[in-house]
Amino acid sequence: MLEILMARDEKTGLITAEISPENKILEEFLETEIQGDIALIDYLFDRTANALGGGFEITGNAFSLTLTPDRYLIEPLFEDGGRQQEGKREDLFYLLDRWRAFVIRNTPFS
Repeated sequence: MLEILMARDEKTGLITAEISPENKILEEFLETEIQGDIALIDYLFDRTANALGGGFEITGNAFSLTLTPDRYLIEPLFEDGGRQQEGKREDLFYLLDRWRAFVIRNTPFS
């Protein structure tokens, strides 16, 4: 089973991730594309629920995410060399759910 450790840097406010077993591309995807964006996480959950069994792709600042009914594929936008990450969609959504809960618990409200 995947495990994720998250921490918020007190100086920058940025969230970092450490996934076990190691998954650097997924860590980078969460740290760059998601960060504190709960709306994006909610969009992914909603879009998947309403996809009627189909897949879709979104492109962010540094990565492309393709979701199919049972898989995910994350590809860096600005790298040559075929570095990508593929896995079970349920694993990605498990991590997104954990990430969302961390953001909610660790975001100071003014």
